[in-house]
Amino acid sequence: HDKVIKSALGAEHVIPSRHFTTTPQAIDYVRQQYPDYQIYGLETTDKSRCYTELDYSPTGVVLVLGNEVTGLDTKVMPLLDGLLEIPMFGTKNSLNVASCAPIVLYEIVRQWNREGGKL
Repeated sequence: HDKVIKSALGAEHVIPSRHFTTTPQAIDYVRQQYPDYQIYGLETTDKSRCYTELDYSPTGVVLVLGNEVTGLDTKVMPLLDGLLEIPMFGTKNSLNVASCAPIVLYEIVRQWNREGGKL
């Protein structure tokens, strides 16, 4: 898609990607092709855990992020290994996707580097 190409600034040539019509199809693909990967969703619920409380598998981690307005689809949540959240203070309880993804990704990479894993 032209918008992806414009924002990727050339990264689309070095990072493989794949398109799925639905999120459950993407999750099913990962489960079949990469059975050792952990799949977590980012969403604030009563079942979510703080993103710093988990030990992320050095084998691979997939993050599923929801829509900017409606969040993660509740039908997708049972398909995941767990739900993560970033602690929020004050009256707002959400961050946009562009803010929360790098926060959690940084924690994953931090743990992998601590364990001497490869990136």
